[in-house]
Order: sequence, then structure tokens, then C-alpha cells
Amino acid sequence: DWPFDDGAPPPNQIVDDWLNLLKTKFREESGCCVAVHCVAGLGRAPVLVALALLECGMKYEDAVQFIRQKRRGAFNSKQLLYLEKYRPKMRLRFKDANSHCCVQ
Repeated sequence: DWPFDDGAPPPNQIVDDWLNLLKTKFREESGCCVAVHCVAGLGRAPVLVALALLECGMKYEDAVQFIRQKRRGAFNSKQLLYLEKYRPKMRLRFKDANSHCCVQ
């Protein structure tokens, strides 16, 4: 559980923990599945998924559009601004082609 305020972007520690979890899982179990959800449904899960996509190399606009195709209404203006300003460090880019993320 990584709680943060409804409708808000995640704190840096949660972002680091989330990306470290994904990096570890994708390295340990190629092709594994990680589910993410928000209890209240106010955009927290989509923001974390968007951060993962950005860290994999996807552009901000493409990540938002992709997620909104799956979940209409995902993101509020505060979250969109956070994602737009977010500068990925490519923490989920892997040299091994078998270690990658796939969103369904």
C-alpha cells in the first residue's frame, strides 16, 4: 500500500518505490504481470501507470492518450500538469529485450 492524497500526484518516495518494484519484478520474472489499483478510483493508479510508461520511454501525450483509451476520465488537471512536467530518468529501460513492460 502506497497511500497518497486523492487527486494528487504521488510523493517522490512513492514514485521511487513504485519504479523500483517494477524494475525488480521485470528483471526477476520476464513477462510478469503487475496490477495496480486505487481504492477510491480518483486517478492514483493511472498516474503510477503513466509514470511507468514515461520511464519506459513513452512520450507524455502518448501515455495519457493510451491510458484514457482504457480508462475514460483518468487524470485531473493537477495530475496532468505533474505528468507533463515529469522528467523521466529511463529507469525502466532494459538492455535485455525480454525485460520490458507491457500494459493491457
